[in-house]
Amino acid sequence: MILTLLGLSINVASAGNGSVGIGYASDYFREGSLVSAEALQASASYGLKAGGLDVGVGAFTNQPIDGGVDTYLIDATISKALNDTFSASLGLEHAEFVAGVATLDVTASVSLNTILNPSLTIKRDTEDELYVFEVAASHDIDLDIATLSLGALYGNTDVTTSSNIDYYSLGANLSRSLGENSTLNASLDYVDSDSIDNESIFGLGITVRF
Repeated sequence: MILTLLGLSINVASAGNGSVGIGYASDYFREGSLVSAEALQASASYGLKAGGLDVGVGAFTNQPIDGGVDTYLIDATISKALNDTFSASLGLEHAEFVAGVATLDVTASVSLNTILNPSLTIKRDTEDELYVFEVAASHDIDLDIATLSLGALYGNTDVTTSSNIDYYSLGANLSRSLGENSTLNASLDYVDSDSIDNESIFGLGITVRF
């Protein structure tokens, strides 16, 4: 999704910062496909500074409430701000589905700390030479009592070596601090893909930082 669903980030790279989160999503959409209907989600992540680099590790799971496929993601990322506006990262992402399918992707991304915060992410499956390309943009609005994040994403995913699907999403995430270390998040995303009908996905969750 274009905005980190329910604020459950699995790519944290802050010096000595960690987070855990739980939430609910009306659907789970990933890389152009609708993986499951309504589900409970959980994540944990930790990031630190090492040798002038930001290093982050994280885990995420999507557990369908009524049928569907359980999903588990584990990732590790190394990132660096090359100047005031340009950042780059490189990592590995392991995705596993209870149905017996698992992938290991090498991920690379670049982002600009400018208006709309544009970013480009490329993933390559280490076994089947399949690619995922995603271009995203986002903007935060301070509403005093909460923060509204707006975003858009376009992506293209290889299904096989000879076929692929296009997809896009538009979304909004409203987050409100519940205290010094916890945040309540509500999100609404509109997604469209060559593989599914148009969907509106609602999410609600809480994140605790340590």
